[in-house]
Amino acid sequence: MKALRWYGRKDLRYEDVPEPSPKSGQVKVKINLAGICGSDLREYADGPCMIDVDKGPRIIGHEFAGRVVEVGEGVIDIKIGERVTGLGYWACGKCYFCKRGMYNICLDSGFTGISVDGCMAEYMTAPSYSFYKLPESVSDEVGVLVEPLAVAIHAVHQGNVRMGDTVAIVGDGTIGLCSLLAAKVAGADVYFVAKHKCRGEIASAMGATAVTYLYDGNPVQLIGKLTNGLGADVSIECAGRPDTPQIAVDVTRRGGTTVIVGVFEKPILFNFGSVLFGQRTVIGSPIYVDEARAAIALLADGRIDPGFLVTSKAPLKDAVEMGFEKLLANKEANVKILLQIP
Repeated sequence: MKALRWYGRKDLRYEDVPEPSPKSGQVKVKINLAGICGSDLREYADGPCMIDVDKGPRIIGHEFAGRVVEVGEGVIDIKIGERVTGLGYWACGKCYFCKRGMYNICLDSGFTGISVDGCMAEYMTAPSYSFYKLPESVSDEVGVLVEPLAVAIHAVHQGNVRMGDTVAIVGDGTIGLCSLLAAKVAGADVYFVAKHKCRGEIASAMGATAVTYLYDGNPVQLIGKLTNGLGADVSIECAGRPDTPQIAVDVTRRGGTTVIVGVFEKPILFNFGSVLFGQRTVIGSPIYVDEARAAIALLADGRIDPGFLVTSKAPLKDAVEMGFEKLLANKEANVKILLQIP
């Protein structure tokens, strides 16, 4: 089969690889569309970040929509022919955290496209528990976005966002924009901190109460003015850059909560005085648990419309030039690029 494999920084190769077969408890899917995630882009541009280079080349990608073509022994809840999407985690099911339903912080976890081969290929296999059926009302183009929406919904849950809250989102990538949608559907007024003009405009079109730009001044002061000097009840950091955690905490009111979603390559400097003296809470939000079910339900009944996020499609064979390089070269015009699988 054809697949896109990561060999190292700026080294993605479209090549023939053996077609996988599902093991016990696994499902094999024919991939129709795959999305380029920010983590995929980071591995391409700056990697290795999370991929273990010593384990050889890796088929990357974890956002997809496809159709089941084979099931392994013991799989009874997913049938051949069903349309599915999925989440990326592989959990042991046995450790302290898995036994408490906290699969996202499993002690022996793996992740599709990082520690095991991913979805930028004609076929992929993964545990049956990581797949979710797509209703007919959810297209493949929208189904690809279930995974980043699940990340965003988990972050909103971690922040305990309630009806009438104010939420500040720092970071204008796919996760930031999905967090806007998730916070809106939870009943919050959302203040969006963007770097790129085009993405700020998308945030406005998706219902942000106000958009501020990093180059327009101090977002902490600007959002302070918009919230009667208090700051946001909850902030969600989605950028993973050296300066964004401080902005996210400082934009939050005293007694408020900051949720960290962004992935950081290196340790950063941070002033914990703003946490201490403001009695603020900072909490991590790694990926998701079972929020894909909520994402699919919200997509199916139209309460969330992520259509603004998909800016173009490209054939898998042209993924480097028309996908990865395009995203790196022009983040103003491109948000989510989908890869069409042959």
